[in-house]
Amino acid sequence: MKKVTLMAALMIGGSAFSQNLKISEVNISSGTGTLGQQNGSLANFQQLAPSSSILTKDFSQFKPYNDFYFHGPGQMNASQSSFYSLQLGLQCAKMPKVTFRAGITHISNVGALSSQGSYSETAAYDTLTSSQTGAITVIDTSHIKNYNMNYSNQQIRLDGAMIFRMFPENRWSLHAGLGASIGMSYQATTEINYFEYSTASQNGTGSGSNIQENERFKNKNSLGASLYIPMGVDFGIGKKRSFWMPFHLYMEARPSLNINSINEIGTTFSPGMSTALGLRIKI
Repeated sequence: MKKVTLMAALMIGGSAFSQNLKISEVNISSGTGTLGQQNGSLANFQQLAPSSSILTKDFSQFKPYNDFYFHGPGQMNASQSSFYSLQLGLQCAKMPKVTFRAGITHISNVGALSSQGSYSETAAYDTLTSSQTGAITVIDTSHIKNYNMNYSNQQIRLDGAMIFRMFPENRWSLHAGLGASIGMSYQATTEINYFEYSTASQNGTGSGSNIQENERFKNKNSLGASLYIPMGVDFGIGKKRSFWMPFHLYMEARPSLNINSINEIGTTFSPGMSTALGLRIKI
């Protein structure tokens, strides 16, 4: 599949540059979406962080779940990644109805692989009997344990697309096409967090204690790629004033097939969906 993705990107670029081209526009866009996030296992993270002391604990009674509840400072939901793109729009004289977009995309691939689990236990810890009244008081205890593990990276990709427009002469227009991106990651890291909270209560009042452990490991860089279908609507800001007429705002939905390679684990393929907001400046 890597070869297919690379071939698609080369075909888009090669088809464009083999003709007489001129730069017709500049595209700046950003967005969020699912770009190949996967639910991992404890075994996966033992491969990513073999020196972890947290992973030496017994997690056999923990129940895995899919909601990533822990958010550190500046951290988004683990199922979401963000991206920023700068692309040139290229026009071919022999294909006037097609715009070739070519440029660079930066991706913050949060939660490329994640795993979470919890365990809780409540029991009677002790009983106290009053020597005066004979009343029995039960001291309850509870133990709650949680773990979450997350592998993430940053990616720089070459990004190209063929765009076909409907009603390009109107202020509102539609477009669709085919795109591909491929690149390498950097700052690949694994974060492992463990929480343990214990309470003892008597007649509705009590005390508690907690333990928190956090680990962070650096991983090898790897490949990332996508095949996607950009589908969007475009709005021309200016209608009468010449200064504003080259400026267009657009919104795109991008269903995609994502390829994520993690050196320590292997390559995964997954569907995804992202949305983007962009500014298109006609030259």
